[in-house]
Amino acid sequence: MKLTFKIPADFTILDESKAGSAMAEAVRDFVRRHFTNRGLRSAPSRLGIPPSGFWHKAAETVRVDSQRGLKAVISAGAESNDPRAPGQGVALHYFGGTVYPKKKALAIPIDPSVAGICPSEAGALANEGEYSIFWPKNSSHGFIKDNERGELLWLLIPKATIHADPTVLPTDEQLSEVAMAAIWEIAS
Repeated sequence: MKLTFKIPADFTILDESKAGSAMAEAVRDFVRRHFTNRGLRSAPSRLGIPPSGFWHKAAETVRVDSQRGLKAVISAGAESNDPRAPGQGVALHYFGGTVYPKKKALAIPIDPSVAGICPSEAGALANEGEYSIFWPKNSSHGFIKDNERGELLWLLIPKATIHADPTVLPTDEQLSEVAMAAIWEIAS
């Protein structure tokens, strides 16, 4: 996800490189704070699953990709095809979309003991005596169950649809204000 900004022409009396750098760094820092604040507002799910720390990880990926004169490109999220990479998640939440499983189903933790753990990491797909997979007849979802405790650990779903959320990024007005404030700061 990339943001591009251009400084208004009436600021061309400033050194373009300094103004562009100040603007790019201010916008980068503002987007980082925006993601961090979003993460701080995250709460455990109604099932007690703690926040994953995704937005804090995404904040760490915000960087200035390029800056030339009065134009800068800020990247939010790592460039990666890994569906667990923050860059993929930032774009997915901003634009919306549907996530499909690589194999048979997506596994969503529903027990705090498996928060942040994939079923394959827990051995849930290999240890059939310890875990069982069941998909109720005529149901759109299934479960992975801990046989010893008798508790459901993961919900299995065929896909997940994420609705577009423009609040993932600051507004254009907020970003412009931050960029202009940085320019005013070096101009004075």
